[in-house]
Amino acid sequence: MQIGEKLKEARLEKGLTLDDVQRLTKIQTRHLVAIEKNEFSIIPGSFYVRAFIKEYAAVLDLDAQELLQEHAGELPAPDQENTIEYSRMQRTRGQSSSSKTSPLASLLPTIFVVILILGVLFFIYRVALMPSETDNGSNNGQGQTENSPDEVSLPPDEGNEGDNNEEEEEPDPDSEDLEQADLDEDSIEQLSFENNESTFLFETDQEEIVLTVDTTGSNWLEIEDASGERLFYETLQASTAPQTFVISDEAFVYLRFGEPGTISLAINDLDIELSSEIAPTAVQRLWIYINDAPQ
Repeated sequence: MQIGEKLKEARLEKGLTLDDVQRLTKIQTRHLVAIEKNEFSIIPGSFYVRAFIKEYAAVLDLDAQELLQEHAGELPAPDQENTIEYSRMQRTRGQSSSSKTSPLASLLPTIFVVILILGVLFFIYRVALMPSETDNGSNNGQGQTENSPDEVSLPPDEGNEGDNNEEEEEPDPDSEDLEQADLDEDSIEQLSFENNESTFLFETDQEEIVLTVDTTGSNWLEIEDASGERLFYETLQASTAPQTFVISDEAFVYLRFGEPGTISLAINDLDIELSSEIAPTAVQRLWIYINDAPQ
C-alpha cells in the first residue's frame, strides 16, 4: 500500500473529510488530493511534499517519521538547495529566472542601437540644413533692415532640437530586470531585540508558508498562531526534529523556547538568525510577522 493510500485509509477511519483536514492543517485541498494519489509533481518541491505529509500524518495521529522512512522510495529526492545554511540571513529567489531571457528581451539591445543610429542620422541631417536656413534668414534680415531700420530679426528657434534629443532616450531593460528580481525576493528582518524578546518581519509573495524548527538537543517549545491557538506545546527532541508548521493564513506566530544555543529556525527554507546578544540558556520569546510589521 502506498503512502497516499495509507493516509486516505486513516482519514476515512477517523471519519474526516478532506475539508476537515484542510481546516486543521491549512494545506490546500488540491495538495491533499495529490498526496493521497501519490501525485507529488503537483506540489512545488520535495521540501513541501515532506512537510505536508508530516502535517497530514500528525492530524491522523500517525508517526510521520516512521511513515516517511517506510515509503522513502515513493517520495521525490530531497532538493540540495533546501540544505540549511546558517551563514546568511536572506537569499534571493529570482536569480534563476533572471538568467532566462525571452526572445524579445534578447532583441532589445539591437532595437536600442538601431533607434540610436537613426537619431544620430536625423541630428546630422538637421545640422546640415542649418547653414542654408541661416543664410536665408540673414538675407531676409538685410532686406528688412534696408527698408525698415526699426525692425529687428530674431534667430531661428532651436527648441525643437531639444525635443528631438529627448525622444531618443529609451528605458534601460537591465534596470527593469533588477526591479522584477526585487519583487520576487523573500526576506526576513529582525525589527527589535530586548530582554530576550525578538520581533521579526518575513516578507514574501509565496502562496505556501512553512515554519521549520530543528534542534540538536532538547528544548521546551511553545508555538501559537495569531488567534492564540497552540500549534506545539511540548519538549522538542533531536530524535523527532525537525518539526514543520504550515502558517500560510497567519498574520503572525509566537514562539517561546529554552536553550536557544541548540535550536534553529527557518521559514520557507530561509534561516532566522537569532540575536548574538542571547545567552545560550536564556528562555526566548519571539514573534514572526508575515508581510505586515506590527504597529
